[in-house]
Amino acid sequence: MSNPIVKGSVTEDTISVHIDLYQYPVRYIKTYLGQELVGTFHPMSDFHLRNEKGFPLRVELVFSDGNRYETTIAGGQIQREEDRNFLPGDILVACDNFGDFLPPGYMGHSAMVLDEKHIIEAVTTYPQVRKATIQEFKEIHPLHLQLRCKDREAALNATEFANNYLQIYTENLNQNKEVPPFSFTTQVALDDPWTAIYCSKLIWLSYYYGADMELENDYFLFSPEDLSMLEYDERFEVIYKHPDFQFNIDL
Repeated sequence: MSNPIVKGSVTEDTISVHIDLYQYPVRYIKTYLGQELVGTFHPMSDFHLRNEKGFPLRVELVFSDGNRYETTIAGGQIQREEDRNFLPGDILVACDNFGDFLPPGYMGHSAMVLDEKHIIEAVTTYPQVRKATIQEFKEIHPLHLQLRCKDREAALNATEFANNYLQIYTENLNQNKEVPPFSFTTQVALDDPWTAIYCSKLIWLSYYYGADMELENDYFLFSPEDLSMLEYDERFEVIYKHPDFQFNIDL
């Protein structure tokens, strides 16, 4: 996936913004918190704004040729860890890993929220597609991002696909039938549900087949890092983002 012009990160009361001024001839910058204009500024690559109420930040860039570019950072109210909620279809993306497999930022994990207490995920341990608790995910992966599809019908349909996938997988496993192995192989197409599976692929399949929504894939894997880029997708909003959440590689 090509790097976005504007990147942002969110803590409990601050939004940090980075703008790529090296590749784009920005003339000036306008910023809005919610519907209120914060100000118009000369080009700067990095700045921080206090945002105690968790409003979405809209950044408008005006280029030298008069063209404009807009993006929204945290396109919805960012909830604090202690009072955020979970809805079916929410996507949890972690940049850290279980155990000491890799340092944070290089592989990560992802899961689909089933209900207010549970997720569906594909993992490397048996059974490789399973239902687990949100609390377990949070404890193992504190460095995570929570995304929510703005279209609630699409989110529910994606959740239904994931749940049906889990049921079929579990039934086949219990009957000693063949089930897809957890594998990052490039020999299996992303839209092939039953030859191989991995964590972020399960989410891609759920939205693709369940909600008729294609999530962009750039390279050979649809990785958790690719899911994290939904932060900049107008179809999704950020519900929570750990201040140290960051990927260091684009798979």
